Amino acid sequence: FLDVYDSIRRDSYPNVVQSLVLAARSLPEPRPRELLQQLCAQVQGGARPHLAQLLAVRSLFSGSLLALNRLQVDHVRALGQVLFLTPHLPAFFLRHRLRSHVLEIRHLDRALLRLGLGQLSEEELRAACYLRGLNSTHLGRAECRAWLEQWLGLSCELQASEASLLAHSMVLLSLNYSR
Repeated sequence: FLDVYDSIRRDSYPNVVQSLVLAARSLPEPRPRELLQQLCAQVQGGARPHLAQLLAVRSLFSGSLLALNRLQVDHVRALGQVLFLTPHLPAFFLRHRLRSHVLEIRHLDRALLRLGLGQLSEEELRAACYLRGLNSTHLGRAECRAWLEQWLGLSCELQASEASLLAHSMVLLSLNYSR
């Protein structure tokens, strides 16, 4: 069942990246816009982004066109599908639920960092990855742990106002991970 649900979720990944590419074109500052466009091109080309690349564009996701409350409705719907939220809600409610879910994951990440990944069983490790967008059913324990360490490095670095970057990172970090 996890594979089936993940394939449904993965169907929205290209839409999220394409929406991000389109939104990047409208950004006023040239340098951050170029960094984001390079990041998107890299992901669309099959590569995995580095944590430093995501952190380099973090300012774009808090107050600009890429903040959750300013994204286009189709973009929000695609992101909502990553978290298995129904896309049939009005945009206001969908944005609220998306932000709520992402911030809940962020709180769980901080607790997980305090607990330590070494305390998790293999099943808990896989569930933690799956919740954050990665289909871990066909990955080994070491791969799950490495991905989750990268995720926690990003999540625990971000502020609540950067929830949009965290939501996008569910796609950006997991899209090409199993390739």
